[in-house]
Amino acid sequence: MCRITGYLKPPRILCRVEVADRGELVAALAALMERESGISAAAIETAVRERERYGTTAIGNGVAIPHCRIKGARDIVLSLATTARPIDYDASDGAGVELVFLIVVPEGNNLSYLKLLSRISLVCNDRALRQRLIAATGAEEIMNIIKETE
Repeated sequence: MCRITGYLKPPRILCRVEVADRGELVAALAALMERESGISAAAIETAVRERERYGTTAIGNGVAIPHCRIKGARDIVLSLATTARPIDYDASDGAGVELVFLIVVPEGNNLSYLKLLSRISLVCNDRALRQRLIAATGAEEIMNIIKETE
């Protein structure tokens, strides 16, 4: 079974982050990933923008799962942010996004990536769980909430 906690670590979590738009949000998450993984934040931001040109990665209900492939990445890297207020992410339901999982995937790692994406989607479909994650005030609290689902 794919576990979100196998990819998500407290240093890659931002709670109630103050950002003006999705560009700032992706930049903040990319900076965390760079410190933890060594993958350039600029490369992550560029790859996410490229992916978003094909369509929004907002899945509705205040959730977005931006993702991208990075040549040379060794492992899947996951970060998470909750926002201080909903931000526009071009979601099909029109809802602002408050919970974001950013996934960086090495080329050719499709199966693990799809399993992780599926697991995140399942967690985010649970309204009560989503609200608990959005209301959390710290990285450890978020990790504990996710661990309860695994």
